[in-house]
Amino acid sequence: MQSAARLLAAAAFPRRLPPRRPRSGLLPRGFCSAPPGQPDPRPDPDPDPQLVGALCRVLSDFRGPRHDLRAALRGFAPRLTPAAAAAVLRRCRNLPVPSLRFFLFAAAEPGFAHLPESLLVLASSLAGARLFPLLRSLLSDLPRSALSRDLFPLLFRAYARACLPHDAVRAFSSMEGFGFPPTVTDLHSLLFTLSHNGLVERAEAFFRDSAAQFDTSAKAYTILISGWAVVTKPENARKLFDEMIERGIEPDVPAYNALIDALCRGGDVALAHEQLKDMQRSRGLVPDAVTYGPFLRSACASKDARAALRVLDRMRTRNLTPNVFTYNAVIRLLCELGEVDEAYNILNEMASHGKMPDIWSYNTLLNAHCKLKEEELTGQLRFGMEWKNVVSIQGQQLTPS
Repeated sequence: MQSAARLLAAAAFPRRLPPRRPRSGLLPRGFCSAPPGQPDPRPDPDPDPQLVGALCRVLSDFRGPRHDLRAALRGFAPRLTPAAAAAVLRRCRNLPVPSLRFFLFAAAEPGFAHLPESLLVLASSLAGARLFPLLRSLLSDLPRSALSRDLFPLLFRAYARACLPHDAVRAFSSMEGFGFPPTVTDLHSLLFTLSHNGLVERAEAFFRDSAAQFDTSAKAYTILISGWAVVTKPENARKLFDEMIERGIEPDVPAYNALIDALCRGGDVALAHEQLKDMQRSRGLVPDAVTYGPFLRSACASKDARAALRVLDRMRTRNLTPNVFTYNAVIRLLCELGEVDEAYNILNEMASHGKMPDIWSYNTLLNAHCKLKEEELTGQLRFGMEWKNVVSIQGQQLTPS
């Protein structure tokens, strides 16, 4: 029975199917490689932008299942290079099925070898569209030499975002069958992806099931504690943290940061402060900027500007700088409370610490001026943004509400 990928290829290319995988040890066309230790005899120059643009238009115009895409692509075959194919696949991420047809068309051309990046881009496109049967069929048809370990974290993310934790775990379990024995790094990647997509319960269950295969580490516990923070269940985060200590695993700064985040998200800021003291006094650990982020976000969520500024003062005394996202939360709070001058002070502080304000920083201030009907200040701020090239750098439009 033909695979889904071959059925798709047959529908797209009615006159000729891509060649079947040879039974000999030779790699099939489309996935040839130079002998180990030798440079590729076919150096690939930068792709012709006009060629890439024309191919992208063809994929867009011939996206229908009855369109003869192969006939439309045939005239481009002599000029098609691996770099050009990779560029086309990158630009056509939102056209997963035509991209698959183009990928198979190029692979069937004599002497053509896809870049490893091309398969990753195509897999991401298919996974993003949740075309998992097509993706699984494609991967099962390819020789192992065409696959890479980087493909599996991509699968973990795609399945987790689609709320398919069992498929994510199955992809992890299948790694060895594809010639990539899973490592601790792969385990952490799976746990992180599940945990940060609201599937921490399944992640913790798999963590316990795989305890005999992998050494337990503080990093694995930290990932799971962060996962319970995402779903706002601080009690589960505390249980894992206590379990980690009971098992003799010394908590580090990231572990405390994850616990503090879980407690702050759950509304227990007082206990979070106790954990902050404990990490310094009992463990001798030094808090970093990430440690104070949850306190800042909690203060902003509570509309407590004074508490937010106190946290900023504490960070200043330790020479710690929040990230742009956290700064923006403080600026937004100050603007909501009408303290626009203080918001400008924070904006200037960002720049002085090397954290360049982004479109959201300025848009918040623009909205504040618009609400206060301060048209002159709005115009001055817009002019300043254009002078600093903020709009073009961020690639977004200003949208004062």
